[in-house]
Amino acid sequence: MPGRKKAQPLEATGANNNPEGISNTDFSENSEGVTSMDYEDIGADGDISSEDSTPNKEITQESAEIGTIPEATPASRQRRRRVQTEPSAPVLTLEVGAEVQSQKDKENAVWHEIRNSQITGTHLTGMLGKVERLENGNLISIVDYKGQRIAIPLQEMMLNLTRPEKQSEAEFNERVARVLNRMMGAEIDFVVRGITGRDDDKAAVASRKSAMHRLRRRYYLTNGTNGKPQVYPGRVVEARIVAVSQLAIRVEIFGVETPIRNRDISWGYIGDCRDVYYVGDSVQVRVNAVNGDTPENLSISADIKSLTENNNREKLLALKPQTNCIGKVADTGGGIVFINLVDGIRAIAHKCFDRRKPGRGDDVLFVCSRIDEEGGVAVGFISRIVKRNM
Repeated sequence: MPGRKKAQPLEATGANNNPEGISNTDFSENSEGVTSMDYEDIGADGDISSEDSTPNKEITQESAEIGTIPEATPASRQRRRRVQTEPSAPVLTLEVGAEVQSQKDKENAVWHEIRNSQITGTHLTGMLGKVERLENGNLISIVDYKGQRIAIPLQEMMLNLTRPEKQSEAEFNERVARVLNRMMGAEIDFVVRGITGRDDDKAAVASRKSAMHRLRRRYYLTNGTNGKPQVYPGRVVEARIVAVSQLAIRVEIFGVETPIRNRDISWGYIGDCRDVYYVGDSVQVRVNAVNGDTPENLSISADIKSLTENNNREKLLALKPQTNCIGKVADTGGGIVFINLVDGIRAIAHKCFDRRKPGRGDDVLFVCSRIDEEGGVAVGFISRIVKRNM
């Protein structure tokens, strides 16, 4: 037809019609996102073969006239390949170069320590966290060691409790349970005696008695270069608090347990030791005596108040009769009120002229009648209660 130009052959220069060489023809993809045509050109090493990799540079006049688009070349298929995912990056730690352990690695490390204790006899330290009663009625203590369960039979806890002849087994077990309940949360030493199970179903059985005997031989019965053991009378040591009651605390000093009563804790009155000390804490004590020459019969005595200087005697002698002092009630019993005065002096009152009955923790006005130098206390009465401890 006149005025109509004849179509000329075109060259695929990369700037015309299909600059990226990507075909609009649909291809079926598998689950991995790779077309069926791609599999024919991917070699064993994951590279696309070099055959026919040169793009077709001529588009025929016929294809240009009907407006068809040529099929994708191998080079274009290479550009359409699925992007490979990068390997998982390591954990980014807060500290540079710090190692990161999985939970499984941590558990394996803990069980390595437990097995090493079984082989070498070295003692480990854990927290008493549970008391269980078996089907036969026996009690066992459960110690938590870095998240792992360690069972200690009752006879290996070394509680040194004797059963009276008239006491039934049920009553004795109830008494033992009360003692163990007071020790909940205490740190105790143990030596592993056996491990049962495999992999994720492992359990360990240990002995506290063996650990305590080991510590006794090391700290009490073995002399150092100075000719003395590490623990001797007069030495200040650090002790663990394993039990607390109202009138006393029980401490363990390198494998030996001993009670310390409230009168040996402070120069003043302590009405309730549970208000001051807690199971699981540590406290400095002075060893007063060590008795016994074998791990089985070793015993000691200790106190806390000798670590501080007693200045109350000078203050007590300076106190004059008919002096009024503010004090806090520490305890009551037997018709006597035990009071700690503001300057640290101990006082006792036999009478109270307030219509209310004084109780522990109350602030009272104390009137001194006389000084008991032998007992180291001021004796008098309570004129009134200043503030109640509700």
